[in-house]
Amino acid sequence: GPVNLVGLAVDAALDAGASAPGRTISVWARGQQVVDAQSADPIIVSAEENKIRQVVANLMQNALRFSPEGANVELEISTEGAPDRGVIAVVDHGEGIPPQIRDKIFQRLWRADTSRARETGGSGLGLAIVDTIVKRHRGTISVVDTPGGGATIKVSLPLVPSQSRS
Repeated sequence: GPVNLVGLAVDAALDAGASAPGRTISVWARGQQVVDAQSADPIIVSAEENKIRQVVANLMQNALRFSPEGANVELEISTEGAPDRGVIAVVDHGEGIPPQIRDKIFQRLWRADTSRARETGGSGLGLAIVDTIVKRHRGTISVVDTPGGGATIKVSLPLVPSQSRS
């Protein structure tokens, strides 16, 4: 069904802020900061809402876990074209993900640094689950460098047919 990525991102930011009260987590839609989802133009994708919430929650947990304590985290929502897609990007300002391992991070049970398993928790399944959910929604997921340092993970999903690009 139709899922508003802007509203979902605001909810995810509030949830992450409750679990990491010392962090600044902001939401941006089409280049404008969003505090209240009702005041922003919606970006509506065709998806199963609970699954996309799971994707965003997992990406937010990773951004908070693998970036320094005081570093900001942003959720950026936008559209891109042909075919029209809604994009939600989780932007962190941590150490980033080296290009040579970006394809591997979505594999089951793969961890970038196994020595951190006990310290940071996790089984190495989170990003594999995210990848599976995104693909089942006819979406794509990618990792790029965050300007100034860190990683940006972008999820692109089909817009509902009536949603036009802005």
